[in-house]
Amino acid sequence: MKDKVRDAALRFLCDAERDKKYLNLALPSALAAFDDERDRALFTLLVYGVTEKQITLDRYLAAYSSRPVEELERFTRYILRLGFYQLIFLATPPHAAVNETVALARQQGERGFVNAVLRSYLREPEKAVLPKKEDGLLPYLSVRYSFPLWMCASLVRDYGEKTAEETLEAFSRKAPLTLRVNTEKTSREELLALLSPFGARETDFSDCGIVIGENAAPSRLPGFDEGLFFVQDEASQLCARLLGAKEGEDVADVCAAPGSKSFSLALDMKGTGRVRSFDLHRSKLSLIESGARRLGLENVFPAEQNALSPRKKLFGKLDRVLCDVPCSGLGVAAKKPDIRRKEEAEVLPLPETSYAILDASSDYLREGGVLVYSTCTLRRAENDEVCRRFLAAHPEFSPLDFTFTGRDGTALPSENGMLTLLPAKTHTDGFFLCRMIKKENAHA
Repeated sequence: MKDKVRDAALRFLCDAERDKKYLNLALPSALAAFDDERDRALFTLLVYGVTEKQITLDRYLAAYSSRPVEELERFTRYILRLGFYQLIFLATPPHAAVNETVALARQQGERGFVNAVLRSYLREPEKAVLPKKEDGLLPYLSVRYSFPLWMCASLVRDYGEKTAEETLEAFSRKAPLTLRVNTEKTSREELLALLSPFGARETDFSDCGIVIGENAAPSRLPGFDEGLFFVQDEASQLCARLLGAKEGEDVADVCAAPGSKSFSLALDMKGTGRVRSFDLHRSKLSLIESGARRLGLENVFPAEQNALSPRKKLFGKLDRVLCDVPCSGLGVAAKKPDIRRKEEAEVLPLPETSYAILDASSDYLREGGVLVYSTCTLRRAENDEVCRRFLAAHPEFSPLDFTFTGRDGTALPSENGMLTLLPAKTHTDGFFLCRMIKKENAHA
């Protein structure tokens, strides 16, 4: 008999690959089919785990399959990936893992093939030879950490071998759930006390963040319905804080959805002034609206707006502008394993788009206004190189240096207004930040 959770995970994985679904967006509706919390947890573990470890799993599969992996039907391929994932990464008892995996097959021939492949692994586990570092760094990194070769090459090129491997290792660890306190309704100390049963602790660098130590759905935590917090990684909290929004100001978040940075800006402004939450997609504005409503923020104003075609009537009038641009997302790979499926061709045009958004959005600022450019990727082509190009083309802007200081005294200083947050060092998402100021008398 098919196990309902494993069968559902199998079908979800096949559909997600075929339809190119984002796991984090598709998962909630799939989880609604389960009443038992343990079933929901297992389903999530299997879906995320198989996606995260796919390159490594396929290496094992190739060693024991009589047919090339790429020639296997998608359904069969995912059955075997689920089987190998349970045997190798979950330490499921071999008898149970094989039987439950074989039961997922649709007909006798497929059952026989799946059974033969998995039992071949159990008989000769040493047959699967994984690449060694001394035989080639990139193949080793790719299979060891289950990232495509081009991503490994990008990290090595930008940061060197040691930092690249440390970063990949950090992406292999479970990312914590991090919350931003709604300081208009409560204090961090009060929320820490409320969430203490969930292993809550302070964030290292943000003065308004809380890390949850146990697995927990945010909507099930005490205080969610009352709007006492929202989900936001510490790196994003630092990004919003870096803009320095003050009470009564007029600021823009030009690529705002789903809205967490706009919410942070609104809180920094103590519910005053105006946060213009622009986004290209009208369908995403409801996320910002509902989030602001739950948090009780009345100074957030969502609006449909293409960042490449800014509102000319606002040119030279805004105090601060946040450009958190669309990016390759490599920095959030620990939370979104489907990032690993991206092909290099998909990300090559991004630096030009990012520059165009930064260039267009800079027109919003008044003299003396502050501009922050940020991404959740670690590719220098989308980060440092974009900002250096912008500063060279815009002498009316100059970099504005800053330092984040941790609770233990650790300092994270910028260089020429730029800072990259590396997960292995900061225990946050991978993130890039650049702060600039529009000079007074810039057009004199």
